[in-house]
Amino acid sequence: MAALTHLGVALAAKPAARNVPLVVLAAGAYALDMIWGVLAVAGIEGMAGPETKAVNSWSHGLFMALVWSLLASLLAWRVSGARRTAVLLGLLVFSHWIIDFTSHPMTAVFPHDAGLPLFFAAEPLVGLGVWRTQAGVTVGEYGVLALGLTIYLLARRRQRHSQPTIQTQS
Repeated sequence: MAALTHLGVALAAKPAARNVPLVVLAAGAYALDMIWGVLAVAGIEGMAGPETKAVNSWSHGLFMALVWSLLASLLAWRVSGARRTAVLLGLLVFSHWIIDFTSHPMTAVFPHDAGLPLFFAAEPLVGLGVWRTQAGVTVGEYGVLALGLTIYLLARRRQRHSQPTIQTQS
């Protein structure tokens, strides 16, 4: 989950990737959730409930997060031809796992959440659990979004002020 947090990270990454559209950076930051959506529709992954323990190892496991990050980097390199863009997109995809590791198990939002898998087996499930309380959710979500937005806006302002103005002669 941590939806606003992922957006905050994408916004904060924009100054490092001026030539990459923000929507592409956001897609990188949300990639694991988009992959989860496809896998959920296919019946491969799902939500945890009172009788079910969802272990979303194909989308949110540490091992697969690394695989998805590498694939995103390779795709970005192939499309853009820029190593910097490729590395940044790979890091954005992996940032999703870092944020989810910090937030899971997020029992304030999903009461049956047990954490993130490291590999394909159900155990061990890991996470720092910052989203176990509503206060943790609020501070985490809005705090990272505010920080990312601040970084983004300051960089845009700095960029606008550093561009030379064109003077026309009358």
